[in-house]
Amino acid sequence: MTRALAIGLALALVSGTARAQPGEAQPVETDPVQTEPVQTEPVRTEPVRTEPATREPAPRGERAPGDRMVSAGVGVVVAGILGYGLMAAGLGIGNRAEDDLLALLEHDDLAARREVLARGRLGNRLAIAGAVAATAALAVGIPLIVIGRRRHEASSPRATVMVGGGGGSFGLRVQGRF
Repeated sequence: MTRALAIGLALALVSGTARAQPGEAQPVETDPVQTEPVQTEPVRTEPVRTEPATREPAPRGERAPGDRMVSAGVGVVVAGILGYGLMAAGLGIGNRAEDDLLALLEHDDLAARREVLARGRLGNRLAIAGAVAATAALAVGIPLIVIGRRRHEASSPRATVMVGGGGGSFGLRVQGRF
C-alpha cells in the first residue's frame, strides 16, 4: 500500500465517510504517488523530567540539596591528597638525611651530624603529620561526598519520560524510581 493511499484511507475512516456495506468496495481518492524518496532527519530525544506535585521548583541560582556537602567533601579530599604529598616529601627528606648520616659516620664532624639528625627529625615529623592529616581528611571528606550525593539524588525527580523517534518510528519511554 502506498503512503498516499494509507493516509487517504486513514482520513476516510476517521472522518466517517467510509461507510461501505459488507461485500461492497468504496473508492478512495488519493493523491498522485510521490516517486522521489522523502528525506527525513532523525528526531533527537531529550529526557523530560517530571517533578513531584508537592514540591515547588527551586529558584534559579539556588543549589540542590547536598551540592554544598559534595563541594565541601571534594575540598577536604583534595586536602587529604595534599597531606599524602606532604608525607611523601617528609619520607624523602628523612631518607636523604639517613644516607647523609651514613656517609658522615666515618668523619668525626659532630656539628654536621647534628644538622643531618635535625633534618631527619624534620622529615619524620613531616611524614607523620602528613599521614595523620591526610587520613583524617579522607575520613571526613569521603562521607561528606557520599551523604551529599544521596541527598542530591533523593531530591531529584521520581519519574522520567523520554519521547523519541525518527525514520518512520516513534517511541515513548517512562522510567520511575521507587
